[in-house]
Amino acid sequence: MNRGNFWIRIGIVGILVVTAAVLGQIRRWQSKPLPNIEVQQTAVQKPYSASRSLKDAEPEVLVRFKPGVKLSEIKKIAGRFNDRVEDNVESVKGLVAIDDLDGADMNAVAAQYSAMTDLVEYAEANNIIRLDEKVYEVESSRDLVYREPGSNIPNDPEFENQWALNNDGRDGGKTGADLRALDAWTKSKGSKEVVVAVLDTGVDYTHLDLASNMWTRPDRVPQYVDEDLGTFNDIQGYDANANASDPMDENGHGTHCSGIVGAEGNNNEGIAGINWNVQIMPLKFLGRGGFGTTKDAIEAINYAIDRKQKGVNLRVISASWGSTQNSKPLEDAIRAAGEQGILFVAAAGNNSTDNDKRPHY
Repeated sequence: MNRGNFWIRIGIVGILVVTAAVLGQIRRWQSKPLPNIEVQQTAVQKPYSASRSLKDAEPEVLVRFKPGVKLSEIKKIAGRFNDRVEDNVESVKGLVAIDDLDGADMNAVAAQYSAMTDLVEYAEANNIIRLDEKVYEVESSRDLVYREPGSNIPNDPEFENQWALNNDGRDGGKTGADLRALDAWTKSKGSKEVVVAVLDTGVDYTHLDLASNMWTRPDRVPQYVDEDLGTFNDIQGYDANANASDPMDENGHGTHCSGIVGAEGNNNEGIAGINWNVQIMPLKFLGRGGFGTTKDAIEAINYAIDRKQKGVNLRVISASWGSTQNSKPLEDAIRAAGEQGILFVAAAGNNSTDNDKRPHY
């Protein structure tokens, strides 16, 4: 054999071996399953975490659609605007909270929905509600009234400063400018069968003067369920400000108001409530700083209506706050509570203004 032909053949064999090896590797690659590649996507909706800022946490507008417009249709309409339905308010038909995902001005978003006059009754920006900043305190001893001991005088040490309950005119007071509480207490000192909801900053339900008069959810009443917001183990009440089940007061105003409603009387502690016996249900919608939103107030009222429908003897919602802005959706929620036999008691305001000239809602 020619030496040159020999090396040519050896080279051809080598090329064939390498080619076969490459083809075999390609087949093995093709036969292997592709690895799982996890693609992480960022949701286009705002989180529900209580740590969000108030601006990002809350829906921008409250929209009431006309009768006959189904929730599925409402969600499609919201989707076309790159919005989402954050909550459907069960107690007011057609009322939904809309969360804008584009960061648009809430008044512009409200105007966008208001323009849909064939489908929408009204749309309103979800405005912030704040406690009145001006708080009146006793400034001198002339505001205090001395009271003679009597059978109906409670032994609570701070009762002597509660001139609104019993004013006998001493120390510059005006005789009879009070609630005539001592006369009322000869008829009744309240009832543990009655539930009064305090719609405010929550309540310190461990407070020594309140603990015995706090409402707790009876075993016969199921946990609160909202189709959009979730299930809440509402043992002590409800926190609409953070979408949570613990309504502990972080501000103090709601606890103060609850004491007026129902601090335990004649227990040698603090003050005497107008009701010595009552059940106080905390409805928290105002946070630590004393502010919340219209939607939070509506959500808390919606909770109260649900509890009433589930068998809780809720008779009154006490609301010691207000705003100079008239809110149609809040009005509708209050009317819905009234239709369930719940009396809504509102504050007239602390600032000595004329409510006829400058309305306080």
